[in-house]
Amino acid sequence: MNDFYCEQVIPGKVKVEIIFETDEVMAFYHTDPFWEKHVVIISKAHIDSLSSYPNTAKLNFDFFEAIRLVTKMFEENYGGCRISSNIGSYQSSKHLHWYVHYGARLRAENGERIKM
Repeated sequence: MNDFYCEQVIPGKVKVEIIFETDEVMAFYHTDPFWEKHVVIISKAHIDSLSSYPNTAKLNFDFFEAIRLVTKMFEENYGGCRISSNIGSYQSSKHLHWYVHYGARLRAENGERIKM
């Protein structure tokens, strides 16, 4: 299984700048961003993707609290943002995660750097 979040981020093997954290979720700046400003929001328990989401009250609350706080921060600092999540073959890491992002795209969909 290729799960960067379970294997590297959650156990602290890769240092990340955490914005928000509970027992259920973590929001942090992307380690190799695709956009000028790029935050990742993950569940701490392994969930493959949104299509296999367990839909528990605590997880729902914590995910939406993280999304609310990060999007509010982006709106206040940059005027707005986008929220996205990848499913199935679109996922490079098979772990449910949300992206909150703003600004110019820095990397193409395949991960290659975009020349400016």
